[in-house]
Amino acid sequence: MKPALKFILVFIIGLELAFVRSLWLNILTIFAALLYLFIKKISLKKYLWLAIIGIMPAVGSWYMYFNLSSDHSEIFAWIMATRVYAYIFLGSIIAYSQTTTELMRSLEQDLKLNPTFVYGILGALNFLPKMDRQIKIIKASGKMRGVRLTIFSPQLYMKAIYNSIVWSNNLSQAMYAHGFLEGAARTQYNKKPLQLKEISEFFALIILSVLAALIK
Repeated sequence: MKPALKFILVFIIGLELAFVRSLWLNILTIFAALLYLFIKKISLKKYLWLAIIGIMPAVGSWYMYFNLSSDHSEIFAWIMATRVYAYIFLGSIIAYSQTTTELMRSLEQDLKLNPTFVYGILGALNFLPKMDRQIKIIKASGKMRGVRLTIFSPQLYMKAIYNSIVWSNNLSQAMYAHGFLEGAARTQYNKKPLQLKEISEFFALIILSVLAALIK
């Protein structure tokens, strides 16, 4: 399935999880997400990480809705606890099954998202590792002068913002140098149109999630 369709599917199911109190929908979402991640050959380390980060919010949700609610409903407590893992594994589909570049390009090609916005987001994301290295350099330079810069130091952020402005100007010049013109028509490399099979899978999964939500 195209990343754009996958993103919309995850968003719609996420809305269902937020408004529908269904234990079966939560369980089906968790199972389907785990199955999809298994097909994508996600490492066991990532599975364990996803399971660990959900323990405290899941246990906290169960305890709060079971012990502090007026009716002490155990079913409702389990619904809220499993909903935590449903959201975690649902989000992991977007995080682990494709790259950010694939998602943004699919949003541009298949959903006609503004190319300027897409390339701006990709440019900013590609600068994140460079920004991390730059912050380490700024801290090291401060130590050489006897100044210790922490996350609470305004000087650290001022220097980082200044470097970001310089990089932003360089990025815009590089994009124009490679032929990027805002508002101009662009050709697509290796464009793959949406197929009927992908659209059918999309609506089939939506219908399946609705049926699961109706199960009491």
